[in-house]
Amino acid sequence: MDDRLKVKESNDRFYEALSTQNLVEMEAVWLHEPWTKCVHPGWEILVGWEKIRESWDNIFRNTQYLKINITNLSIQIEKDVAWVVCTESIASAREANYQTATAQATNIYYKVDDQWFLVHHHASPATVNAPVEASESIQ
Repeated sequence: MDDRLKVKESNDRFYEALSTQNLVEMEAVWLHEPWTKCVHPGWEILVGWEKIRESWDNIFRNTQYLKINITNLSIQIEKDVAWVVCTESIASAREANYQTATAQATNIYYKVDDQWFLVHHHASPATVNAPVEASESIQ
C-alpha cells in the first residue's frame, strides 16, 4: 500500500474513533509524545499526549451522540510528514441538546516504522456565510 493510502487510512481511523467515541481506537491513532498538539473548536491548544487523551475522554463521556462526515479532503506528503486538510460536518447531542456545526480541520501525521500516527489535530469553526465581495473603498 502506498503512503497516500496509508495516510488516508489513518485519517479514516481517527474519524471512526471520533464518531464511535472509542477511546482505545483514538489512543491507537495518536503518537504518544509530549510534543503532540490538539486544538478542538473553540478550545485552547493542548500540548502532550496525556492532555489530549484526557480531552477525548471528557468529550466522549459527556457526549451522547457524535457523527463526523468529512468532505474536501486533501492529502500532502513530504518524507515522513503528511498533512490532511478537510471539512468536518459535525452532528452531536449532549444533555438532550442536538447541534450541528462545520469545522475546517488540519491533521498532521508522522511516519514511524511504516505507520502513520496523528501528531497534530486542529479544528476551527467554519463560517457558513456567503463570501463578502470586496468594495473599492474601505470604511
